[in-house]
Amino acid sequence: MIKMKNPLMGKSRLEAFSDGVFAIAITLLILEVKIPKQEDIHALGGLYKYLMHIWPSYIAYFVTFFMIGIYWSNHHHLFAHIIKKTDHYFNLINIWFLLGIAFMPFSTAVFSDYILDPESRNAAVTIYCIGLFLTQPPLILFIIYGKKRKGIFDPNLDPAFLNKQFVKMIIATTITMFSIAMSFYYPMISLTITGATWLMYFLPPDVPVFNTMNNKD
Repeated sequence: MIKMKNPLMGKSRLEAFSDGVFAIAITLLILEVKIPKQEDIHALGGLYKYLMHIWPSYIAYFVTFFMIGIYWSNHHHLFAHIIKKTDHYFNLINIWFLLGIAFMPFSTAVFSDYILDPESRNAAVTIYCIGLFLTQPPLILFIIYGKKRKGIFDPNLDPAFLNKQFVKMIIATTITMFSIAMSFYYPMISLTITGATWLMYFLPPDVPVFNTMNNKD
């Protein structure tokens, strides 16, 4: 009997594990919005002033919350319509993607704490952009590996559709890398570019195109 070194397997456990990581990461975000201490309230002249003073925490929380939520929605879309099976290496690529998701609460906390500090603003924007970047290379690998490894994607999926997704991810990753480079010198321009890219994620994912000529059902 010949044993396969990297057999295909069901995707249900990978989906469940991914959902757990998404849920934990998105919950941790609110824990980084610090509850005020009495000394902080007195130093700023009252609770109202303190709550207004930490406005970057609110913005960072809402932006990253929706970003993780959109990533979850797109991830669910992939597994519902495109991905049919997984294997060891595809699992590892997905874990790399989840590493980026789990990193976002940290990068968001650093950003919200130091964005108003002129001496630390550049670094705060840099780490936030890096947090967004970490999820993008594995998404590109999803497409590359899925096209190469038969059985991962729906066999009737139109190759042109996958090529379109690949190009979109390359463009998004390039823009994010440019934002990281800009953050060292022009953090506000970097944030503007990142914000424009973030708005693009609100668009619904492309509807998968299937080649019905290959459909045997």
